[in-house]
Amino acid sequence: MAILLNSNITTPTMHNVIDAMEPWRDKAIDLTSKAKTNQKALQAYHEAIDKIYASIHAKDEDTILLNSGNSEAISQIYFTIYIQYILTGRKNAIIAFNRCSIGEERILKLLESQGCRVHRIPPTIDGTIDLEILKEYINTKTALVSLPLVDEESGVIQPLEEVSQICALHGVALFANARDAMGRIPIDTQRERVDFLSFEGANIGGPKDIGALYIAKDAPELMPLIFGHQSEQARLRANIQDIAKVIGFAKALESVVDALDFEIEDTRDLRDKLEEELLKIPQSYSLSPWALRVPTVAIMAFQGVHGGMLIDLLAKKGILAYSFATYTRAHFERISLIELAKLDESLKHCTVGFSLWSHNSEEEIEEAIKIINETVTEIREISACKGE
Repeated sequence: MAILLNSNITTPTMHNVIDAMEPWRDKAIDLTSKAKTNQKALQAYHEAIDKIYASIHAKDEDTILLNSGNSEAISQIYFTIYIQYILTGRKNAIIAFNRCSIGEERILKLLESQGCRVHRIPPTIDGTIDLEILKEYINTKTALVSLPLVDEESGVIQPLEEVSQICALHGVALFANARDAMGRIPIDTQRERVDFLSFEGANIGGPKDIGALYIAKDAPELMPLIFGHQSEQARLRANIQDIAKVIGFAKALESVVDALDFEIEDTRDLRDKLEEELLKIPQSYSLSPWALRVPTVAIMAFQGVHGGMLIDLLAKKGILAYSFATYTRAHFERISLIELAKLDESLKHCTVGFSLWSHNSEEEIEEAIKIINETVTEIREISACKGE
Protein backbone atom coordinates (compact mmCIF):
# COMPACT_ATOMS: atom_id res chain seq x y z
CA MET A 1 0.00 0.00 0.00
CA ALA A 2 1.25 3.50 -0.88
CA ILE A 3 2.53 5.83 1.82
CA LEU A 4 0.38 8.97 1.62
CA LEU A 5 2.45 12.15 1.90
CA ASN A 6 0.24 14.37 -0.27
CA SER A 7 -2.77 14.83 2.00
CA ASN A 8 -3.11 18.48 0.95
CA ILE A 9 -3.95 17.18 -2.54
CA THR A 10 -6.21 14.25 -1.66
CA THR A 11 -6.83 11.54 0.93
CA PRO A 12 -8.57 8.17 0.95
CA THR A 13 -12.01 8.09 2.51
CA MET A 14 -11.75 7.13 6.19
CA HIS A 15 -13.39 3.89 7.33
CA ASN A 16 -15.69 5.63 9.83
CA VAL A 17 -16.83 7.95 7.03
CA ILE A 18 -17.63 4.97 4.78
CA ASP A 19 -19.57 3.36 7.64
CA ALA A 20 -21.59 6.54 8.19
CA MET A 21 -22.44 6.75 4.47
CA GLU A 22 -23.31 3.08 3.97
CA PRO A 23 -27.00 3.12 5.08
CA TRP A 24 -27.74 5.86 2.55
CA ARG A 25 -25.71 4.76 -0.46
CA ASP A 26 -27.53 4.27 -3.75
CA LYS A 27 -30.90 5.04 -2.17
CA ALA A 28 -33.67 6.99 -3.91
CA ILE A 29 -34.25 9.63 -1.24
CA ASP A 30 -36.63 12.55 -1.57
CA LEU A 31 -36.21 14.77 1.49
CA THR A 32 -39.61 16.38 0.84
CA SER A 33 -41.43 13.03 1.03
CA LYS A 34 -43.38 11.88 4.10
CA ALA A 35 -42.32 8.26 3.60
CA LYS A 36 -40.79 6.70 6.72
CA THR A 37 -37.43 5.93 5.07
CA ASN A 38 -37.16 9.47 3.78
CA GLN A 39 -37.97 10.92 7.18
CA LYS A 40 -35.08 8.94 8.68
CA ALA A 41 -32.86 10.32 5.94
CA LEU A 42 -34.09 13.84 6.66
CA GLN A 43 -33.15 13.44 10.33
CA ALA A 44 -29.68 12.14 9.40
CA TYR A 45 -29.30 15.01 6.93
CA HIS A 46 -30.15 17.65 9.55
CA GLU A 47 -27.73 16.05 12.02
CA ALA A 48 -25.03 16.22 9.34
CA ILE A 49 -25.73 19.91 8.70
CA ASP A 50 -25.40 20.59 12.44
CA LYS A 51 -21.98 18.91 12.41
CA ILE A 52 -20.86 21.01 9.44
CA TYR A 53 -21.89 24.22 11.25
CA ALA A 54 -20.14 23.04 14.42
CA SER A 55 -16.88 22.30 12.57
CA ILE A 56 -16.29 26.05 12.04
CA HIS A 57 -18.40 27.36 14.96
CA ALA A 58 -20.89 28.97 12.59
CA LYS A 59 -23.98 30.63 14.03
CA ASP A 60 -27.51 29.50 13.17
CA GLU A 61 -28.20 32.81 11.41
CA ASP A 62 -25.21 32.31 9.11
CA THR A 63 -25.55 30.28 5.90
CA ILE A 64 -23.59 27.22 4.79
CA LEU A 65 -24.05 26.15 1.17
CA LEU A 66 -23.15 22.58 0.27
CA ASN A 67 -21.46 22.43 -3.13
CA SER A 68 -19.18 20.35 -5.33
CA GLY A 69 -16.01 21.63 -3.68
CA ASN A 70 -13.68 24.57 -3.26
CA SER A 71 -13.48 25.49 -6.94
CA GLU A 72 -17.23 26.05 -7.10
CA ALA A 73 -17.18 28.20 -3.96
CA ILE A 74 -14.38 30.38 -5.32
CA SER A 75 -16.15 30.76 -8.66
CA GLN A 76 -19.44 31.74 -7.04
CA ILE A 77 -17.81 34.42 -4.90
CA TYR A 78 -15.68 35.95 -7.64
CA PHE A 79 -18.32 35.98 -10.37
CA THR A 80 -20.89 37.48 -7.98
CA ILE A 81 -18.50 40.21 -6.83
CA TYR A 82 -17.57 41.00 -10.42
CA ILE A 83 -21.13 41.12 -11.78
CA GLN A 84 -22.84 42.84 -8.86
CA TYR A 85 -20.13 45.20 -7.69
CA ILE A 86 -17.41 45.75 -10.30
CA LEU A 87 -19.55 45.88 -13.46
CA THR A 88 -22.09 48.15 -11.78
CA GLY A 89 -19.40 50.59 -10.64
CA ARG A 90 -20.31 50.23 -6.96
CA LYS A 91 -16.75 49.02 -6.30
CA ASN A 92 -13.61 49.19 -8.42
CA ALA A 93 -11.10 46.50 -7.44
CA ILE A 94 -10.39 43.09 -5.94
CA ILE A 95 -7.41 42.39 -3.70
CA ALA A 96 -5.86 38.92 -3.61
CA PHE A 97 -2.79 37.37 -2.06
CA ASN A 98 -0.01 36.85 -4.59
CA ARG A 99 0.24 33.20 -3.45
CA CYS A 100 -3.46 32.37 -3.68
CA SER A 101 -4.39 28.95 -5.04
CA ILE A 102 -3.65 28.17 -8.69
CA GLY A 103 -7.36 27.79 -9.42
CA GLU A 104 -8.12 31.17 -7.90
CA GLU A 105 -5.33 32.79 -9.90
CA ARG A 106 -6.90 31.50 -13.11
CA ILE A 107 -10.23 33.12 -12.22
CA LEU A 108 -8.43 36.37 -11.45
CA LYS A 109 -6.77 36.25 -14.88
CA LEU A 110 -10.19 35.80 -16.49
CA LEU A 111 -11.68 38.74 -14.61
CA GLU A 112 -8.70 40.91 -15.54
CA SER A 113 -9.27 40.07 -19.19
CA GLN A 114 -12.77 41.50 -18.74
CA GLY A 115 -11.43 44.76 -17.35
CA CYS A 116 -11.50 44.03 -13.63
CA ARG A 117 -8.74 45.68 -11.60
CA VAL A 118 -6.89 43.14 -9.43
CA HIS A 119 -4.27 44.09 -6.84
CA ARG A 120 -2.01 41.20 -5.82
CA ILE A 121 -0.39 41.62 -2.42
CA PRO A 122 3.05 39.99 -2.16
CA PRO A 123 4.21 37.86 0.77
CA THR A 124 6.82 38.83 3.31
CA ILE A 125 9.98 36.76 3.62
CA ASP A 126 8.18 34.37 5.99
CA GLY A 127 5.47 33.66 3.41
CA THR A 128 2.62 35.61 5.00
CA ILE A 129 0.71 38.39 3.26
CA ASP A 130 2.38 41.80 3.58
CA LEU A 131 -0.04 43.71 5.79
CA GLU A 132 1.58 47.09 5.17
CA ILE A 133 1.11 46.79 1.41
CA LEU A 134 -2.44 45.58 1.96
CA LYS A 135 -3.13 48.76 3.93
CA GLU A 136 -1.82 50.85 1.02
CA TYR A 137 -4.22 49.33 -1.52
CA ILE A 138 -7.41 48.74 0.44
CA ASN A 139 -10.12 51.41 0.58
CA THR A 140 -13.90 51.69 0.71
CA LYS A 141 -14.12 51.05 -3.07
CA THR A 142 -12.46 47.64 -2.73
CA ALA A 143 -15.01 44.92 -3.49
CA LEU A 144 -13.26 41.95 -1.91
CA VAL A 145 -10.08 40.81 -0.18
CA SER A 146 -9.20 37.14 -0.69
CA LEU A 147 -6.75 35.18 1.44
CA PRO A 148 -5.87 31.49 1.74
CA LEU A 149 -6.02 30.62 5.42
CA VAL A 150 -3.11 28.25 4.77
CA ASP A 151 -0.74 28.39 1.77
CA GLU A 152 -1.61 25.34 -0.37
CA GLU A 153 2.05 24.61 -1.15
CA SER A 154 4.10 25.61 1.88
CA GLY A 155 1.55 25.17 4.67
CA VAL A 156 2.26 28.69 5.99
CA ILE A 157 -0.60 29.98 8.16
CA GLN A 158 -1.81 33.43 7.14
CA PRO A 159 -2.66 36.21 9.66
CA LEU A 160 -6.44 36.04 9.26
CA GLU A 161 -7.20 38.05 12.40
CA GLU A 162 -5.03 41.01 11.31
CA VAL A 163 -6.39 40.95 7.75
CA SER A 164 -9.93 40.78 9.12
CA GLN A 165 -9.35 43.88 11.23
CA ILE A 166 -8.00 45.80 8.23
CA CYS A 167 -11.02 44.79 6.12
CA ALA A 168 -13.45 45.74 8.89
CA LEU A 169 -11.86 49.18 9.17
CA HIS A 170 -12.73 49.88 5.52
CA GLY A 171 -15.97 47.90 5.35
CA VAL A 172 -14.55 45.43 2.81
CA ALA A 173 -15.75 41.84 2.42
CA LEU A 174 -13.21 39.12 3.26
CA PHE A 175 -13.01 35.64 1.74
CA ALA A 176 -10.84 32.98 3.41
CA ASN A 177 -10.01 29.81 1.48
CA ALA A 178 -9.80 27.22 4.26
CA ARG A 179 -9.33 24.11 2.13
CA ASP A 180 -5.80 23.49 3.41
CA ALA A 181 -6.56 24.66 6.95
CA MET A 182 -9.44 22.33 7.82
CA GLY A 183 -8.25 19.54 10.07
CA ARG A 184 -4.82 21.18 10.42
CA ILE A 185 -5.65 24.20 12.61
CA PRO A 186 -8.79 25.29 14.53
CA ILE A 187 -11.27 27.39 12.57
CA ASP A 188 -13.69 29.59 14.48
CA THR A 189 -15.91 31.99 12.52
CA GLN A 190 -17.25 33.49 15.75
CA ARG A 191 -13.78 34.51 16.90
CA GLU A 192 -12.43 35.86 13.61
CA ARG A 193 -14.63 37.98 11.34
CA VAL A 194 -14.85 36.59 7.85
CA ASP A 195 -17.63 37.04 5.27
CA PHE A 196 -16.98 33.91 3.21
CA LEU A 197 -15.05 30.75 4.01
CA SER A 198 -14.71 27.62 1.86
CA PHE A 199 -13.61 24.04 2.61
CA GLU A 200 -14.12 20.54 1.19
CA GLY A 201 -13.92 16.82 1.90
CA ALA A 202 -11.26 15.64 -0.53
CA ASN A 203 -8.23 16.27 1.69
CA ILE A 204 -9.69 15.45 5.13
CA GLY A 205 -10.52 11.79 4.60
CA GLY A 206 -14.02 12.62 3.41
CA PRO A 207 -15.90 11.90 0.18
CA LYS A 208 -14.74 13.63 -3.01
CA ASP A 209 -16.62 16.30 -4.94
CA ILE A 210 -18.37 17.83 -1.96
CA GLY A 211 -17.55 20.96 -0.02
CA ALA A 212 -19.12 23.92 1.70
CA LEU A 213 -19.21 27.69 1.50
CA TYR A 214 -19.81 29.59 4.73
CA ILE A 215 -21.59 32.95 4.33
CA ALA A 216 -21.79 35.28 7.32
CA LYS A 217 -25.16 36.84 8.09
CA ASP A 218 -24.05 40.34 7.04
CA ALA A 219 -21.91 39.28 4.05
CA PRO A 220 -22.57 40.75 0.59
CA GLU A 221 -25.38 38.91 -1.18
CA LEU A 222 -24.26 36.19 -3.57
CA MET A 223 -25.75 34.99 -6.85
CA PRO A 224 -26.40 31.28 -7.52
CA LEU A 225 -24.21 29.42 -9.99
CA ILE A 226 -26.34 26.27 -9.90
CA PHE A 227 -30.05 27.03 -9.69
CA GLY A 228 -32.61 24.91 -7.88
CA HIS A 229 -36.05 25.36 -6.32
CA GLN A 230 -36.61 28.56 -4.38
CA SER A 231 -36.60 26.61 -1.11
CA GLU A 232 -33.22 25.00 -1.76
CA GLN A 233 -30.13 26.21 0.12
CA ALA A 234 -31.25 29.78 0.77
CA ARG A 235 -32.05 30.16 -2.96
CA LEU A 236 -28.31 30.18 -3.64
CA ARG A 237 -27.75 26.63 -4.89
CA ALA A 238 -29.58 23.47 -5.82
CA ASN A 239 -29.43 20.76 -3.16
CA ILE A 240 -26.77 18.05 -3.18
CA GLN A 241 -28.80 14.99 -4.20
CA ASP A 242 -26.35 12.40 -2.81
CA ILE A 243 -27.40 12.38 0.85
CA ALA A 244 -24.77 9.75 1.68
CA LYS A 245 -22.07 12.14 0.54
CA VAL A 246 -23.42 14.93 2.78
CA ILE A 247 -23.45 12.61 5.79
CA GLY A 248 -19.93 11.39 4.98
CA PHE A 249 -18.64 14.94 4.63
CA ALA A 250 -20.05 15.84 8.04
CA LYS A 251 -18.53 12.73 9.63
CA ALA A 252 -15.11 13.55 8.16
CA LEU A 253 -15.30 17.12 9.50
CA GLU A 254 -16.31 15.86 12.94
CA SER A 255 -13.40 13.40 12.95
CA VAL A 256 -10.65 15.82 11.93
CA VAL A 257 -11.86 18.54 14.30
CA ASP A 258 -11.99 16.09 17.21
CA ALA A 259 -8.45 14.95 16.35
CA LEU A 260 -6.96 18.44 16.50
CA ASP A 261 -6.23 18.23 20.21
CA PHE A 262 -4.17 15.03 20.12
CA GLU A 263 -3.60 13.26 16.79
CA ILE A 264 -2.28 16.38 15.08
CA GLU A 265 0.54 16.64 17.64
CA ASP A 266 1.62 13.12 16.81
CA THR A 267 1.57 14.09 13.14
CA ARG A 268 3.73 17.13 13.89
CA ASP A 269 6.32 14.88 15.56
CA LEU A 270 6.40 12.62 12.50
CA ARG A 271 6.67 15.64 10.19
CA ASP A 272 9.58 17.01 12.19
CA LYS A 273 11.34 13.63 12.10
CA LEU A 274 10.88 13.43 8.32
CA GLU A 275 12.20 16.93 7.75
CA GLU A 276 15.15 16.62 10.10
CA GLU A 277 16.29 13.41 8.40
CA LEU A 278 15.85 14.79 4.88
CA LEU A 279 17.85 17.89 5.78
CA LYS A 280 20.81 15.55 6.39
CA ILE A 281 20.89 14.93 2.62
CA PRO A 282 23.64 17.12 1.12
CA GLN A 283 22.36 20.31 -0.54
CA SER A 284 18.83 19.98 0.77
CA TYR A 285 16.75 22.92 2.00
CA SER A 286 13.57 23.49 4.00
CA LEU A 287 11.37 26.20 2.48
CA SER A 288 8.82 26.81 5.26
CA PRO A 289 9.29 28.80 8.46
CA TRP A 290 9.32 26.45 11.44
CA ALA A 291 6.69 28.17 13.60
CA LEU A 292 4.25 29.64 11.06
CA ARG A 293 3.06 26.54 9.20
CA VAL A 294 0.53 23.83 9.80
CA PRO A 295 1.94 20.77 11.62
CA THR A 296 1.54 18.48 8.62
CA VAL A 297 3.70 20.03 5.88
CA ALA A 298 7.41 19.81 5.05
CA ILE A 299 8.35 21.57 1.81
CA MET A 300 11.87 20.82 0.57
CA ALA A 301 14.26 21.52 -2.29
CA PHE A 302 17.07 19.18 -3.34
CA GLN A 303 19.84 20.67 -5.46
CA GLY A 304 20.05 19.03 -8.90
CA VAL A 305 16.82 17.04 -8.43
CA HIS A 306 13.85 18.09 -10.58
CA GLY A 307 10.66 18.03 -8.55
CA GLY A 308 8.62 16.34 -11.25
CA MET A 309 11.14 13.53 -11.71
CA LEU A 310 11.39 12.94 -7.98
CA ILE A 311 7.59 12.82 -7.63
CA ASP A 312 7.30 10.28 -10.46
CA LEU A 313 10.05 7.99 -9.16
CA LEU A 314 8.73 8.15 -5.60
CA ALA A 315 5.23 7.26 -6.83
CA LYS A 316 6.61 4.15 -8.55
CA LYS A 317 8.17 3.17 -5.23
CA GLY A 318 4.94 3.73 -3.28
CA ILE A 319 5.55 7.23 -1.88
CA LEU A 320 2.92 9.83 -2.82
CA ALA A 321 4.27 13.37 -2.46
CA TYR A 322 3.51 16.59 -4.37
CA SER A 323 5.28 19.29 -6.35
CA PHE A 324 3.66 22.44 -7.70
CA ALA A 325 6.84 22.96 -9.73
CA THR A 326 5.28 20.51 -12.18
CA TYR A 327 2.52 23.06 -12.89
CA THR A 328 5.06 25.24 -14.63
CA ARG A 329 3.01 28.07 -16.07
CA ALA A 330 0.51 28.68 -13.28
CA HIS A 331 3.00 27.96 -10.51
CA PHE A 332 5.52 30.56 -11.57
CA GLU A 333 2.98 33.31 -12.18
CA ARG A 334 3.19 33.78 -8.42
CA ILE A 335 6.36 34.33 -6.40
CA SER A 336 8.06 31.00 -5.72
CA LEU A 337 9.18 29.69 -2.34
CA ILE A 338 12.74 29.67 -3.67
CA GLU A 339 12.56 33.41 -4.29
CA LEU A 340 11.09 34.00 -0.83
CA ALA A 341 13.87 32.01 0.80
CA LYS A 342 16.43 33.91 -1.33
CA LEU A 343 17.93 30.65 -2.60
CA ASP A 344 19.59 30.04 -5.94
CA GLU A 345 17.24 30.23 -8.95
CA SER A 346 18.43 26.79 -10.07
CA LEU A 347 16.33 25.34 -7.22
CA LYS A 348 13.11 26.76 -8.64
CA HIS A 349 12.09 23.48 -10.27
CA CYS A 350 13.43 21.35 -7.41
CA THR A 351 10.71 21.85 -4.81
CA VAL A 352 8.89 18.83 -3.41
CA GLY A 353 6.31 18.80 -0.64
CA PHE A 354 5.37 16.17 1.91
CA SER A 355 1.98 16.59 3.58
CA LEU A 356 1.21 14.11 6.34
CA TRP A 357 -2.11 13.26 7.98
CA SER A 358 -3.16 11.56 11.17
CA HIS A 359 -3.15 8.07 9.61
CA ASN A 360 0.59 8.08 8.85
CA SER A 361 2.61 5.77 11.13
CA GLU A 362 6.17 6.02 12.39
CA GLU A 363 7.05 2.93 10.35
CA GLU A 364 5.77 4.65 7.19
CA ILE A 365 7.84 7.75 7.85
CA GLU A 366 10.99 5.70 8.46
CA GLU A 367 10.39 3.84 5.20
CA ALA A 368 9.73 7.12 3.37
CA ILE A 369 12.98 8.65 4.66
CA LYS A 370 14.92 5.66 3.36
CA ILE A 371 13.27 5.69 -0.08
CA ILE A 372 13.52 9.47 -0.54
CA ASN A 373 17.21 9.35 0.34
CA GLU A 374 17.83 6.58 -2.18
CA THR A 375 15.81 8.30 -4.90
CA VAL A 376 17.52 11.68 -4.52
CA THR A 377 20.89 9.90 -4.80
CA GLU A 378 19.69 7.95 -7.82
CA ILE A 379 18.56 11.08 -9.69
CA ARG A 380 21.82 12.88 -8.93
CA GLU A 381 23.83 9.93 -10.21
CA ILE A 382 21.80 9.85 -13.42
CA SER A 383 22.33 13.59 -13.88
CA ALA A 384 26.06 13.21 -13.26
CA CYS A 385 26.32 10.46 -15.90
CA LYS A 386 24.61 12.76 -18.41
CA GLY A 387 27.04 15.54 -17.54
CA GLU A 388 24.28 17.87 -16.30
